[in-house]
Amino acid sequence: MARIRLLVLFGGVSGEYQASLVSAASILRVLNTEKYEIVPVGINKKGRWLYFPGDYDEIATGKWVENPDCTPAVLSPDPAHNGILILDDGHYTLKRIDVIFPLLQGIYGEDGTIQGLCELSGIPYVGNNVCGSAVCRNKSLTHTLLTAAGIPMPRWVSVSRRNLNRLEHEYDRIIEKLDYPIYVKPSCSDSSNASGVAVNREQLAALVKRAFTRDSSVLAEELVEGREFRVGVFGYDLPFASFVGELKKDDKKQIIVPADLDDDTARIMRELAINAYCALECQSLALFDLYCTERGDILLGEVNTMPELAEAAAYPTLMADLGMRYPYLVEKLIEQAIEHSDRVF
Repeated sequence: MARIRLLVLFGGVSGEYQASLVSAASILRVLNTEKYEIVPVGINKKGRWLYFPGDYDEIATGKWVENPDCTPAVLSPDPAHNGILILDDGHYTLKRIDVIFPLLQGIYGEDGTIQGLCELSGIPYVGNNVCGSAVCRNKSLTHTLLTAAGIPMPRWVSVSRRNLNRLEHEYDRIIEKLDYPIYVKPSCSDSSNASGVAVNREQLAALVKRAFTRDSSVLAEELVEGREFRVGVFGYDLPFASFVGELKKDDKKQIIVPADLDDDTARIMRELAINAYCALECQSLALFDLYCTERGDILLGEVNTMPELAEAAAYPTLMADLGMRYPYLVEKLIEQAIEHSDRVF
């Protein structure tokens, strides 16, 4: 039986480049090589696509770009090609691909861009589609849709670049609707240094202006004080949620699963995640941030449509506690991408 030819995309031009490398190296190590013929293609920080035939450990360390055997490659948008073009002795040769695992995060990875290229290629791919990726990448759009769907969230205000000539009015609008401290961030940008917390009008104005240097819209929301949680969701037509995990206060990279919550609170959080997943037209996988405030309110924060997928990361940890051990999770993500690829609506 012929092996499934799997294209694994990693790297990219976003600030989450290193996280993508770590996820890719982790997944590549557990793939069943008797079932899959693996085609690793990396995108360097300048956006150059390179076929990488080297040791997977070089990916995790970032040294993969220095490998002399790397050669230019490109995913063809022509569905007649159904594959990638790899430069060989001055000529491009076609390597057909059965399924794509795009482990790209941030800009061009989670915003519908790479998903659109995969759609044009006609090749099945793991992860959310163009619409779900684009909507979830834009935090202002995400908040608008989830608020309309009745999902409880921190109070928020969005400011568009169209209003740059009336920012004083926009500051008034934010202060009228939100209480300090106020968290300000670009709606789509990867840049954490363009985000911050304001406790007065002067700081608010400075943060909004700084956020506008990175994006065309800015999101301001009340800073949530309380416990922070994560819920993973998996699937297409009948998605299901992981148990709730809580981030450690002293180490946000560590997650405790299951969280120390009463059954009703945990159930509400899982239901909120699934409802948001469906409202945002998500598919395949997503990771949700949730909060329990000091007053006991349960609020949904951000959604990540391509979370970190290294074995020790939050999403695989949550799904493992549900019974989907890491190699099995990776296998099912690929399988469901293939199973749902031939749908016509």
